[in-house]
Amino acid sequence: MDLSVPSSLPDKLRDGASYQNLVAGQVLFHYRDPAKYIFALEIGRIRLVRYTCEGNLVILQIVRALESFAESALFTELYDCHAIAEVPSRVICYPKTIIWELLQHNTELALNLLQKCDRKSQSLKKLLELRSIRSARERLLQYLLLIATPGNTRIFFDRSYKDIANELGLSSETLYRNLSELEKSGIISRQGRKIELLIPQT
Repeated sequence: MDLSVPSSLPDKLRDGASYQNLVAGQVLFHYRDPAKYIFALEIGRIRLVRYTCEGNLVILQIVRALESFAESALFTELYDCHAIAEVPSRVICYPKTIIWELLQHNTELALNLLQKCDRKSQSLKKLLELRSIRSARERLLQYLLLIATPGNTRIFFDRSYKDIANELGLSSETLYRNLSELEKSGIISRQGRKIELLIPQT
């Protein structure tokens, strides 16, 4: 049972779902909007962000197609971040009142949501660990090693370098400079947004 696959869901939840199409840059919900829905992304890419009191952007999660998000709305009255479409996207919106009702009697759905929440918690921990690395070069290298598929040394960024820099808490200039240094050191090769790791993935 998966929120990103409506056909796998109970009739009541599937029938209660609605769909929303977003253009790039459009906001799905704002920080502190009433939390009425839990979402699944059918196509596109959504960025969940917060802003510091100084106005700096903090990326909490990048949601890709067939992933669910905003599950924490089950336990709060207001959304705790902004959700913004990075590219044209189509979102499935599930009323949290229906989900909450089904969770009382559907163990499979409850376990599915718990597993997704745990995976997101682990991803957030890894991102926090990355941001705690003081050296920009080491932070970038660890990021590349983290996102590389096991056994595959090739990486393709589906987002701009500016977005990657924001995710890592770096300036664009710092990211570009350290990519160049890693390339000159023979650690990576690069062509546009295609990167290949030239060192073992350990």
